[in-house]
Amino acid sequence: MGRAAVDYRFQHLPSVFRYYPRAVIAKRAALVPDGRHVPRLQGSAEIVRARHSHLNRYRKVCGFTDDGNLPITYPHILAGPLHMALLTHPRFIVRLMGLIHVANEIHQIRSLPERGTYRARVWVEGHRDGDRGHEFDLFTEFEDREGTAWHEKSTLLARRLASGGQAARSARKTLRYEKPVEGDTPSAVSIKATRSVGRRYGWLSGDLNPIHLGDWGARLFGFNAAVAHGMWSMARSLAALGNGPLTPPLRIHVDFKLPLFLPSIARLQHWQREGRHVFVLKDGEGQRPHLAGSTRPG
Repeated sequence: MGRAAVDYRFQHLPSVFRYYPRAVIAKRAALVPDGRHVPRLQGSAEIVRARHSHLNRYRKVCGFTDDGNLPITYPHILAGPLHMALLTHPRFIVRLMGLIHVANEIHQIRSLPERGTYRARVWVEGHRDGDRGHEFDLFTEFEDREGTAWHEKSTLLARRLASGGQAARSARKTLRYEKPVEGDTPSAVSIKATRSVGRRYGWLSGDLNPIHLGDWGARLFGFNAAVAHGMWSMARSLAALGNGPLTPPLRIHVDFKLPLFLPSIARLQHWQREGRHVFVLKDGEGQRPHLAGSTRPG
């Protein structure tokens, strides 16, 4: 790890919207050009606190109960302005609007009390060249008085145009997910994704990508209808599991699969296996996966 090419340092979190002009106007490549790389870009905010009204709106739209702590996925929202600051910086040479969130990992060491004060750090560096395109790992950490209490790795994909064979292999990989086996006892719950979820979560998170806000915006990018945010689908699925599987210390891994169109009713299936809590969110018929993941102590 070398010296950071960009190091944003804030006392308090900036507004996420100050970076939108750079996201919309800046001309960037769809993929990292040959011979180029993404240097280490990092940012931090020394004093981060949750606003009670914002947190309660988040709990309501995602289905979390009020237990006095920040929901497991909420720090991702709080750190959104830092994410935007890095991903819209000229040294991040790939355009933001083309990135797809394909996986997310969270390691929560300790609970984060709602009224606590935290330090947030984010960083990104380099990329991987894979079958589907270029992948970037965006890291986020929240620190309390004892040190790192929450850590996240978000994997983002800049997709390349694929040939027929490559596209077919990618589609088959996307449709793979862990399934119940003999001895497992799955439970299922319906998840209602209303038409307004994209707008409500978008304004809370600062992610106002047109594909989430309405059918008109989604059609501009090749979708038939508005698409739910992946992090909303993840948060709503985790909330539906209840507090038991989300007791720190724990680790969560989620792979995002097929888009969840709005409105729709999805089906969350979950079960225990070898100390893990496995879950998959599928369409209403229980056939096509929107996301799949697991939680485990740690």
